[in-house]
Amino acid sequence: MLYRKIHNCVAVTLYALILVTLSTLSESCTGQKERKDDVPTITVEAESFISNSGNISVVNEKKNVVTVQTKEADAWLFYKINLPLSGRYTIRLYAKNTLDKEAVCWIEDYFDNKDGKTYNVSGNLIVGGKDNNSKEFVQKEGTLLTASSRYLKLHIEKGAVSIDKLTFTLVKDDKAFQNISYSKSEGNWQLVWSDEFNGEGLPDSTKWIYDIEGNSASWGNYEEQHYTVGRKQNAWVENGKLAITAIKEDLEGKKYTSARLNSKAAWQYGRIEVRAKLPKGRGTWPAIWMMPGGWSFKDGNWPDVGEIDIMEHVGHDPNVIHASAHSKDYQWQHGNQKTGIINSPDATENFHSYILEWSSEIIKVFVDDTCYFTYKNEGSGETKWPYNKPFYLILNIAIGGAWGSVKGIDDTAFPQTLEVDYVRIYQKK
Repeated sequence: MLYRKIHNCVAVTLYALILVTLSTLSESCTGQKERKDDVPTITVEAESFISNSGNISVVNEKKNVVTVQTKEADAWLFYKINLPLSGRYTIRLYAKNTLDKEAVCWIEDYFDNKDGKTYNVSGNLIVGGKDNNSKEFVQKEGTLLTASSRYLKLHIEKGAVSIDKLTFTLVKDDKAFQNISYSKSEGNWQLVWSDEFNGEGLPDSTKWIYDIEGNSASWGNYEEQHYTVGRKQNAWVENGKLAITAIKEDLEGKKYTSARLNSKAAWQYGRIEVRAKLPKGRGTWPAIWMMPGGWSFKDGNWPDVGEIDIMEHVGHDPNVIHASAHSKDYQWQHGNQKTGIINSPDATENFHSYILEWSSEIIKVFVDDTCYFTYKNEGSGETKWPYNKPFYLILNIAIGGAWGSVKGIDDTAFPQTLEVDYVRIYQKK
């Protein structure tokens, strides 16, 4: 009714201010704080590099553009950057590929890096290729960075790239990563299904099934594992925990074995809580996620049917946890999936609770008491919100794949195990 009463400039202005205020008040998860307009963008010019990897055949620094052609699989340029605030930054790489094939670029954090590990803080920045070579820049929302004068390596894999600059724009400051208090009684939840993994033996066949339908197709994602059925080495319950184990061994034409368990039950809305310790190892890709009830790999129609990722972790980016919601309009192939990222420094050493709270209006994902991802129903239909039906739960470790093998697979790391302490499903009374 309000808009019918707006007949002059003053009213229009007031209405706009009200909308802005309501939008601000509607944020229900601190981890989704919007970027402030007055936050400066930090720019790193391509030609300002301190050193390079030495396996670069061409470095052209004319006209503020550096052209890099790699002799080997990976080359890098070394930069210094001054970040004034701690938080998560949107990272943009302004670059063009001078060849037809895609080049994979990514940024390594070199701040106080004394543990010998490699930290990819940007994710893959794909430059070139048929679909995106005309773009002025590629960007990703990176992981949490602390305020400091620090060093970064820009890696360029398998390509020839002309680089203009890098920019870093703060989107979530350090306050967004403070813990949010949470009470298990909040929301009046009632336990409706659980597996505490008591006893010893194969997973409870009244609660879980083995999913192997995508083995022959490498799960449509170039994955390297063969999922097995009823095999103690890959899925076993003992000492109050479920162990899903990936092993380096030849079976059915694959070099690795693992297990993928689907819950027999499916639920529409609720609180899904899985307490787990994650595997290590470059090339591992464990996940706790959900797909629509009755759907199987052979049915196809992904991601239109919807997918909810409660926890994903790739071994080459240790202790960085991802949550996502995929649909026809929002999906990772287009780089526009609804997603959140959080650092959990001991995720591969200790157990943590990975939690989804899901209603007809909103999806929230937590690690323990910290909410770091929300997605609100836009009211625009199935192509954006296919989450108004029952979904079942999936527990698995994939090996390799389009994401898991970005930095290769470390065969010396196996076997690796996803340990699950319990699975508990709550719904509102």
